[in-house]
Amino acid sequence: MPPNGRPYTPVTTLNGWTLPWRMKNGWKEFHLTAEPVVREMAPGMKANLWGYNGQSPGPTIEAVEGDKVRIFVTNRLPEHTAVHWHGMLLPNGMDGVGGLTQPHIPPGKTFVYEFQLEKHGTFMYHPHADEMVQMAMGMMGLFIVHPK
Repeated sequence: MPPNGRPYTPVTTLNGWTLPWRMKNGWKEFHLTAEPVVREMAPGMKANLWGYNGQSPGPTIEAVEGDKVRIFVTNRLPEHTAVHWHGMLLPNGMDGVGGLTQPHIPPGKTFVYEFQLEKHGTFMYHPHADEMVQMAMGMMGLFIVHPK
């Protein structure tokens, strides 16, 4: 049983891993790093991408409906970024639209997102700062919220 006391069956994703977390004062804490990534697309064929935590697509985030999550996003890209939690119900200031609902995350800085997971489902995270470029460069990942 996970340390938060809510059992669930982890999903299996194509990128092969779920983002690790730790509990701190009732909050499930995750760390995402937006950064350049080199990925071998085929034998001998490498692509320069942008992603999270050394991969593109980024790691899968898993939690349980009702969990309080705190997600530290550190920007190691050459430009600003922000993370939008697509389809999730959360406070406007945590929606991840840089320049509108929050400040952009400048290179070398960290922004902390905090919200409670109000509904279960399969969601995604992606940038909402220069999103046409950043998503085309590979910045996205799954966010699975298991039912209680």
